[in-house]
Amino acid sequence: MRHVLAALIAAAMWLGDGAAFPGLASAPQEAPDPRRSLPHSLIAPPPDPDSPSSDERPPGTALSPAEAPRLLLPDLRTLPPYDLEIDTLLDGSRELRLSNTIWNSGAGALELEGEFNSVTRKTRVVQHIHARAGTQRDHLVGEFIWHSQHDHWHFEDFSIYELWTLTPTGGLKSVVSSSDKLSYCLIDTDIIDSQKEGFSPLRRYYGCGRTLQGLSAGWGDTYKSHLDGQSIRLAGIKDGFYALKSTANPDAILLEARYDNNAALLYLEIRGQSLELIDPADYVEQRCQEDDWWVSQAIVCSI
Repeated sequence: MRHVLAALIAAAMWLGDGAAFPGLASAPQEAPDPRRSLPHSLIAPPPDPDSPSSDERPPGTALSPAEAPRLLLPDLRTLPPYDLEIDTLLDGSRELRLSNTIWNSGAGALELEGEFNSVTRKTRVVQHIHARAGTQRDHLVGEFIWHSQHDHWHFEDFSIYELWTLTPTGGLKSVVSSSDKLSYCLIDTDIIDSQKEGFSPLRRYYGCGRTLQGLSAGWGDTYKSHLDGQSIRLAGIKDGFYALKSTANPDAILLEARYDNNAALLYLEIRGQSLELIDPADYVEQRCQEDDWWVSQAIVCSI
């Protein structure tokens, strides 16, 4: 039964690469990996690299097939959110709080340099792309903004959190609540993969100023659940089963090696002030027993 359900889930889900990150760092300063406490089936499976993904988008400035291999491009990924909890607000409504880590699995750093314009009073941001030959390509990607709650500079529209309803077969149906597109101060906070090409145990990016920010290869940037912005409002959200999706670089503004691995996905059940992570196969089996959708789909629920 379980292998039949697993096949259904794999066919229904299109997100990926949050499930397996080989070569996790073993250095003493390696951060605790929240994924180690999660059942493997709670995370969306990796996509087929030979198949186009509906989540794959071209970068803001197209790279030719001949040019891309010569560049040391970053590759942003999101670890599954963790430290999930439901808080009750002063108005009686609920919100889902979460911790989130975005890391760089590419061969090169994500490097952002700010350039302040005294006339416009704005700080435009250029992404530096380094080439294997030692040259550099610059790409205008946006602005650094002052984040009054965090009291330092952030890069805009770096991530987004979404709560999705589910289809009977465990696929994503529709977004019922979402954070705003979040700004980040991009710095190296946690070693995720010390075996990545270009990894250095020394932190390259560690300040939240408007001059230089970034993520080194193999390093992650963690935002804890207590920080401003690390939440999704649950006002009007009924108890039930949902998927929590976290996506880095949602508008493909930053140049990366690929865009089909930027999201991570968790399944959860919300009940009042509590939540529980669920196995997608268990969810499908329960729906199969409760509803009659399998009849029209010609699916056998049990052996």
